[in-house]
Amino acid sequence: MFDEFFTIGEVSKSTNIPISTLRYYDKVGLLSPAFKNDDTNYRYYTPMQIITLKVINHMRHLGFSIEYIKSHFENMDYEHTLQLFEKVLLETKLEIKKLKNTEKELVESWNKFKENFQLEKKVGIPFIDETADIKGIIYNGPVHSLGELSKTLKNIDNFEISNNLTPVLRGFKVSFNNWKKNRFTKDCLIASMKENHTNKSIVIPKGKYACVYGKGAFEEQNIVENLLNWIKENEYSPKNEFYLTFTDLIMFKSKKDFLYLLRIPII
Repeated sequence: MFDEFFTIGEVSKSTNIPISTLRYYDKVGLLSPAFKNDDTNYRYYTPMQIITLKVINHMRHLGFSIEYIKSHFENMDYEHTLQLFEKVLLETKLEIKKLKNTEKELVESWNKFKENFQLEKKVGIPFIDETADIKGIIYNGPVHSLGELSKTLKNIDNFEISNNLTPVLRGFKVSFNNWKKNRFTKDCLIASMKENHTNKSIVIPKGKYACVYGKGAFEEQNIVENLLNWIKENEYSPKNEFYLTFTDLIMFKSKKDFLYLLRIPII
């Protein structure tokens, strides 16, 4: 029995290892066929090699790399293989920790996505909101054109990447004086980070706000004027500035996809 040879196809069926993987093991020097027919290029394995392949299968299932498995077979020493197990266990624990963090972020993004899906149905409907202080980072302005804005946003992106920061809110503060002169002027750019220790400035102060959700390029819309009219109709008075924030970074391809919240402080 142990003198018989098995073709690569038979070995694949017996071990449930694809033929392409068996050829890869041969290529990287993990396990080569006991015999190769140079005329037909057929590969043949012994029964003992099938047992070895099942061991390899099990070790791969446990998370051992090809290099670790090669090291195991080259040394065949309990102490050495025990060290390999400890390495794989440590690597697996780190991967589990990474996956748990990814799961947490995925759930947070999923909930935010569901929230934005509901908010899209409220576009154009004004409402009053009592807002608590929102802390974050204030980036110096003003910017007066799309070109200046793009350059500033690029610098902000570089700053956030280099400091491993994750924005959960981005936006602008705009004074009505600047808005009337140039609809593309932003007094300053604001952002709030997931990393709370970086949120040292109040980017949107607490107070009463007239709010409305919008979608698209707000500079090209009359949403600010419409909300000001609504404020007047409801016998409120606007303060001297407004805030525009974006929270949906997934459903964004062009400016027409922007889902934003316009806040005008009122008294």
